[in-house]
Amino acid sequence: MGDKKDKPKKKNKGGRPTKYSKAILTKSKKYIKSCVDKEYDWTKTDGESSTSFEHRVKVKLPTIEGLAIYLDVSRKTLYNWAKENKEFLYTLGIIERKQKERLISAGLSGDYNPTIAKLILSTNHGMSEKSEIEHSGSVSLGDLFDKANEKKDDNK
Repeated sequence: MGDKKDKPKKKNKGGRPTKYSKAILTKSKKYIKSCVDKEYDWTKTDGESSTSFEHRVKVKLPTIEGLAIYLDVSRKTLYNWAKENKEFLYTLGIIERKQKERLISAGLSGDYNPTIAKLILSTNHGMSEKSEIEHSGSVSLGDLFDKANEKKDDNK
């Protein structure tokens, strides 16, 4: 009898096999292209002597959540695919960049609600208002406590 060397079997990572494929990447790009705002005029008042209209924008901002719904998967699945596939990671990056650029541009022009644009930019893109305070000289905690005690004594 000859000794046959057994080939080592590949270990199964476990869990359900991935649904990711090139078709997912293609579908993701189709989602991004479909995210286009639509402008329309809304009848604000319609009276006997005059009618007034308001120009509005129906926002279709590309989002990770929107892509997850479009592909019928969870956000976690999207991020897992991005870890394993550089092309898909790049696609998620496109969503983030397009979202940020549109929020800035349309928020500044007034096409998007500036408060909501600011909220999304601060939450999803790390942007925030900054104010810098310049201070010269020195302050000691002892001096601050002494002044606080003086005011406390003056109020008695």
